[in-house]
Amino acid sequence: MKKNIMILFALFLMISCGGDDPEAEAAQGTEGGQCYPNRTCNDGLKCSDNICIKNGDVGDTGDTADSGDTTDSGDTADTGDTTDSGDITDSGDDSDSGEETKAECGNGIKEAGEVCEKGETKPCSEIDNSYKSGDVECNDSCSGWLTVNCMASELEPLASFPAVTFELDYLYNGMNAYLEAENQVHELWNAALFNASITMNGETYSIPNPQANTHWIAAYYDSSALSFYQSSWLCNDQMQCQYATPSVIFGAALSAIKAGNELSIGISDENQVNMLIEDVLATDSEQDCVMLVGYGTLTVDSVNISAGEAGNFKFTTSKIGLYLPAATPEGDMTGELETAGFTICK
Repeated sequence: MKKNIMILFALFLMISCGGDDPEAEAAQGTEGGQCYPNRTCNDGLKCSDNICIKNGDVGDTGDTADSGDTTDSGDTADTGDTTDSGDITDSGDDSDSGEETKAECGNGIKEAGEVCEKGETKPCSEIDNSYKSGDVECNDSCSGWLTVNCMASELEPLASFPAVTFELDYLYNGMNAYLEAENQVHELWNAALFNASITMNGETYSIPNPQANTHWIAAYYDSSALSFYQSSWLCNDQMQCQYATPSVIFGAALSAIKAGNELSIGISDENQVNMLIEDVLATDSEQDCVMLVGYGTLTVDSVNISAGEAGNFKFTTSKIGLYLPAATPEGDMTGELETAGFTICK
């Protein structure tokens, strides 16, 4: 191994010493030779880096001009890579830590990204000044407000039905089919869909009657309208039943019952759904009368009505305010109801 190193060293010396060195051969003070000790050269020459060169020779500065390589600072302009500090601004990944501190709906603290906190309420008018009464509630995802309890009237309802979603899986084709009730076994419920407690004339009324234990919830359609009924009964084990008032009735023009439509509930022609709470009296000589009227909205979620066939109907209501016919958000509606053929309860 040592012998090989020596041979390589000898070769290196031969290569280093081989050939003529023009600088070494030039005489001191001459062109290409070393400068005099006082850093001067013969006439017409100047000392540069201890080598004598022509006085006007700038060719060597060409190497300086080779500073074009320095202008290779274009590589420095490759600071475009530095602007790759875009990767640094990839601190977006740090903000990814937002996932670690994701807002938790329902923890009692309103956090970044939440509109509200579960359980929070405020007056409806703070959300939309078209609302005159009621409170909004924070939704289950803390992403917005539920306006189902908002009313567009300053008149406070005597009572209200909570918001509901319900699907009728059978619609009777015409009133006669409804009265025959061939699907009744599937339309009897232990709990009423619409229920409320209301004080009138010093007495407390329950909708439906508190004695009722069976509720027939059904609807029919004809060529012009869809009519919905919730009637309640007190039935024994043999299904012998007595009618328990009041009942809830609403109807809408068939042309308005389209999936996705939000319909207003009220009495005047400007409202697309009429909701009446009727006291159905026991004797034929006495006429059923309207106790209360409802105001709110009804959204058609889905509907399937085919001419000559039974169909189905799914809907969602807002909170529905209940008012006396003489004192509604639209004013006194007794005249309009009587003109339509209804009797107002005294």
